[in-house]
Amino acid sequence: MWSKQTMATLTLENLPSLVSLVLFFLLHFSLHVASDSAEEANALLKWAASLQNQEHFNLSSWPLLPTNATNSKPKTSLCTWLGIYCNRGERVFRLNLTNAGLKGMLHDLSFSSFPDLEFIDFSSNGLFGTIPLEITQLSKLRYLDLSNNQLSGIIPSGIGLLTNLETLHLGENELNGSIPEEIGQLSSLIELFLYSNYLDGHIPVSLCNLTKMVALRLYDNQFSGTIPLKMGDLANLVELFMDSNSFEGPIPFTFGNLTKLTYLFMYRNQLSGSIPPEIGNLKSLNWLSLFGNNLSGPIPRSLGGLSNLTLLHLYGNQLSGSIPEELGNLTSISDLELRANQLNGSIPSSLGNLSKLQWLNLRANQLTGSIPASMGNLSELQLLILRSNQLSGSIPASLSNLKTLKFLTFYDNHLTGPISLVTGALLCMLVVLLFRFQARKRGSKREVEMNSEGLLATSIFDGKTLYKEIIQATRNFHDMHCIGEGGFGKVYKAELPSGNTLAVKKFHSLNQGETTIRKSF
Repeated sequence: MWSKQTMATLTLENLPSLVSLVLFFLLHFSLHVASDSAEEANALLKWAASLQNQEHFNLSSWPLLPTNATNSKPKTSLCTWLGIYCNRGERVFRLNLTNAGLKGMLHDLSFSSFPDLEFIDFSSNGLFGTIPLEITQLSKLRYLDLSNNQLSGIIPSGIGLLTNLETLHLGENELNGSIPEEIGQLSSLIELFLYSNYLDGHIPVSLCNLTKMVALRLYDNQFSGTIPLKMGDLANLVELFMDSNSFEGPIPFTFGNLTKLTYLFMYRNQLSGSIPPEIGNLKSLNWLSLFGNNLSGPIPRSLGGLSNLTLLHLYGNQLSGSIPEELGNLTSISDLELRANQLNGSIPSSLGNLSKLQWLNLRANQLTGSIPASMGNLSELQLLILRSNQLSGSIPASLSNLKTLKFLTFYDNHLTGPISLVTGALLCMLVVLLFRFQARKRGSKREVEMNSEGLLATSIFDGKTLYKEIIQATRNFHDMHCIGEGGFGKVYKAELPSGNTLAVKKFHSLNQGETTIRKSF
């Protein structure tokens, strides 16, 4: 056995060799990092050089690639460039170039040069062409946002290789084809946004494997077919937007398992059958919008248990039977619209319990009986539309208590009694008269109008500020804010920052000589 003295001697003798070995490895690692960093920098600069309208880039901190150069050593570290984030090894792990004025193709970016990429946000640019297959090789990718561009073609089936992906945003592009079956391999996915494209086909059953998903937005596409029952397995969903497609068949009763849902939008499809009573299990629901389908049968009494509901849109269907008394338990609701169905019976007096109700539209049904005096308890009511029913009796004097009421129509019924009973709000005097007033600026595409149907009264927007507020309040005239449609345009509800609520009509293009006097509600 060697003595301690011998071991010490050997260690001291070998120390220079050990130091040299460590220095060698450090130098090699440093050169390797520098080489990798240069490769990433050149890949970014080559891509930047391929993009159009370079004078409009928001990338002032990026150096320019010399003319005709294929490789160059940048003078500054790419980790200091705008939108580029590096890890401790000085490798790029995050690209955040949202709204950077980029116009070009993703195919010109060498994604293979960035093996550590975890985050890509290229949203709100002018990128076009297809989604490159190379992007599906980024095995560490957790976040991918290519929304609000002009990308076309299909969603590549290789997307299923991104098994660490948590966020996939491809909305507001020009993508077509169907959702690939391989999407079901993204077991870590939390958000899937495919809205506002030209996607078609059925929802793949494999999508229902994504049980971690919290938000699914498929609206404004051309999807068709029935909705899979297994979607009820997505028990963590908080947002589900499937509106403005061509889905058909029934609403799955399994949706009753989605107890975390706060938003359920399925309007403007071709759904049929009855509203499943299991929807009443969704106690967290804030907004439920099913309008513009072919739904039939009664309104489930179980909906009265949705105590957090603030919006219920069931209009434009073929619903029948009476309005359930239980809807009077929706104490959080501010917007209740049941118009254009086949509802009969009387207006339940329990609706007078809805102390937060601001908008109530029951027009174009087969409602009978009198207007309940309890309607005078709706202290926050701003819009009340009861026209085109079979209501009878006198107009309740209690309606004069509605101090916030701005829009009221109840003509085309069998009501009697003096109109003076409803003069509690000044505008009501105008609204109940059988005329309408509208001022329109020639050539204007969008107006705010006032009429006898209950729309606020002025002709053109008073300045850019009001116009901007309306655009923001209606999400650029999104269908979720549409409250009516006529032959010449749609009417949207806009809640302004000031607290005022407007009914805004967005006109279709009008040929010269066409009348603008028409019924909107």
